[in-house]
Amino acid sequence: MAEIVGPPANSIRNKPITTELRNVLNGAAGATGVAKIVIVSGGQTSNHAPQLEGVVGGWTGSRRHDNGGAADIQLIKDGTTLSFTDTDGSKVAAFVTAAAARGAIGIGAGVNYMGPRTIHVGFGNSPSDHQKLVWGAAGASANAPAWLKVAAKAGWDHPVGGIVAALAADASEVAAAALNRFVVAARDGLWLRKGPGLGFERAKLLAAGTELSVAGRDGEWARVDLEHDGLVDGYVFAAFLKSTSSEMGETAEEPSDGDNLPSEQGPRRRSSRRRA
Repeated sequence: MAEIVGPPANSIRNKPITTELRNVLNGAAGATGVAKIVIVSGGQTSNHAPQLEGVVGGWTGSRRHDNGGAADIQLIKDGTTLSFTDTDGSKVAAFVTAAAARGAIGIGAGVNYMGPRTIHVGFGNSPSDHQKLVWGAAGASANAPAWLKVAAKAGWDHPVGGIVAALAADASEVAAAALNRFVVAARDGLWLRKGPGLGFERAKLLAAGTELSVAGRDGEWARVDLEHDGLVDGYVFAAFLKSTSSEMGETAEEPSDGDNLPSEQGPRRRSSRRRA
């Protein structure tokens, strides 16, 4: 069992966290080798009277911390406080996955949110709020780092009692692999070519929705692995790929063979419009 310390007595949110949240944190720590959890901001009063805002033992910010339902924490493993960036969360991703798998539904992190060592882990805004959310700078879901989205989703998709024990132990690798997963986002399909350019032979047409891994980039072209086995199968124009870890796909100018149809998409129906 991990050592859990805090929150500081002189902090605004100095109340203890719930037993349920303590169990989530302990379980996640045990699954990922975290020896100590430091609560830098714990529970707060559910009485949000104006005179209690911002005072020691009072409240601040959202209601997620009410009655100990959330905590802002730092993780210590092998004597070192784990850190992250907005692009690399490999040191804390395993813990995030394990916490999500054990019931945490509100998880926040970001260098411009609470710095590179502190993450928010907890439940909803109220006992009836069961929405699963991640967020980053300014408390906005749109600012959540990609690795945080991937790590949390891995836990939510595989709650404890399933395969999460093996998953959480290696969540950093899971997150890294998921960040390279894409799907074909061209309605009429996307041509796989034998090299990074229009001059290379077409190998096959990949249907819309085909999932693949991106092994690297050559300019506007992506080297892709269709079998997820580490071997490159060919090249596709990267603008027509959408990341599985993001709601937004990439946009770019389409290549053209000089005719009226974007060459990298499959044959279009006559009623289809060409993209701008």
